[in-house]
Amino acid sequence: MLAAILLVMAHGVVSAQQSIASGGNTIQVTSRLVVLDVVVTDKKGQPITDLTRDDFAIFENKQPQTIRNFEKPSEHQLPTEEQTPEQAKAQVFDPAKPANFGQSAVNILVLDQLNTHFADSSFARRQMAEYLSKQPAVLGQPTTLLVVYQDHFKLLQEFTRDRSKLEDALKKSPVKYSWDLELKGKADNGPITRLETTLRALQEMTQVYGRIPGRKNLIWVGGGFPTLDPESLAHNDYREVDDTVRHVSNELLDARMTLYVVDPTSSAAGMSEITDFQEMAFAGLMGELPAAQMDPVDTSLGFNTLSMVTGGRTIRNMNNIAHQIAISVNYSAQYYTMSYSPTNKSNDALKYRNIRVVCRRPDAVVTTRKGYYGGTVSAYNAKHELSYDLSTAATSSRPMNGLALIVDHNTDAEANEDDWIVRVQAPELAWQPQDDGSSKADVTVMAVSLNKRGRPIGHVANNGSATAKTDVNLHDEKELANFYFEAQPALKAMTLRFVVRDNNSGKMGTYDVSLVK
Repeated sequence: MLAAILLVMAHGVVSAQQSIASGGNTIQVTSRLVVLDVVVTDKKGQPITDLTRDDFAIFENKQPQTIRNFEKPSEHQLPTEEQTPEQAKAQVFDPAKPANFGQSAVNILVLDQLNTHFADSSFARRQMAEYLSKQPAVLGQPTTLLVVYQDHFKLLQEFTRDRSKLEDALKKSPVKYSWDLELKGKADNGPITRLETTLRALQEMTQVYGRIPGRKNLIWVGGGFPTLDPESLAHNDYREVDDTVRHVSNELLDARMTLYVVDPTSSAAGMSEITDFQEMAFAGLMGELPAAQMDPVDTSLGFNTLSMVTGGRTIRNMNNIAHQIAISVNYSAQYYTMSYSPTNKSNDALKYRNIRVVCRRPDAVVTTRKGYYGGTVSAYNAKHELSYDLSTAATSSRPMNGLALIVDHNTDAEANEDDWIVRVQAPELAWQPQDDGSSKADVTVMAVSLNKRGRPIGHVANNGSATAKTDVNLHDEKELANFYFEAQPALKAMTLRFVVRDNNSGKMGTYDVSLVK
């Protein structure tokens, strides 16, 4: 099961709390905000973009909420610099430098070659090429292209507005055979292995792209992980899978990532075939979509669950995949953003909190996330989530940008060659107010030894915290929380990867130090 591959926490050394002291304002601690990206269309599927705050009402578990912040679709734009088409094509979009994205939505195109049969993957790849060929030479939003293989996911093209770069990257990426699917199918541990790989790819994306300010539209072309039958798993195994799916669901929600599933498999079983927005509205009226107060993960452990939870959609049993990709991209380009602070502050409330957004304009169809998982995390779940997160970071193929950090050798006179200082920008951490007026951030720091193939061969980890005095401006990127860490690389290690996880927010950052001299 999933626990078999989780890292075992080992003893490490993080220095006793480094205090941050400088001039500035004390951080303002506010109550939790729930952020919603909301798409509104008419009955013909055309976006409605001229609504105001007064046109909406939000309910959580049937209780009305006060809208605190409201943004129109016109506010979700790239930085407003005048550019020629060639300048737009050449523009660099780095997830580690989120200011380049402005408030624009971004598109993450994924070809799932792990959970899709070879012939269907070939068809999906051709359809992706057809979709790209019909787009303008300069794309409206930054777009990246990824592929999920049997044991990892690979970046084919960084974010770009240059259509030709995406087309060239796709041409250079042949379809690969999914042995776990073709040979194991439903037998042995094939389904659970594919589910694990898929969930890790999803979580890795949330940490790599999480700092991008706008909405992330994840267009997943493929089957997604297999639906599991609870009766086929032991109780503890099912609980573990269930908890992991919930955890990754929250990661997607926190990153404002909406999942659109376009499945090229002709015989795939799934929810009602929803091919346009009239049908989506009709399905809701006829009760074919899950009931309002239902926890979706309790209903199913299938991939459809994640698209429903995040406010996306699932398309199955369709041949015009290129058209369905285009619909998903266009549908998600025009959206409102609004937020509220839940009136129910109790952590003892229902674990799953349902959200309903109502538009007062007649005939409007509203699509957004269905809810979120609140309440206090049990000690068991907290430990499981920590191990799962660190394991994902250790094996990640890309730098995680949830936290901005740098790592230096400790050059103090009494330090040795295995002593390091891990520095995290203060605004990235979730600071908690203390009784004496100071603020505290709790983290887990890990150092992973990677061999020449980038695979972990050893690790050391421990918890640490930083304390900021009352006069510190924790919104200032120049303020750093310093964590002193002792880590001896394993024999034959080529890289030492440092991972920092904020134990309050779950955000992670990684930093690789080359050991090659």
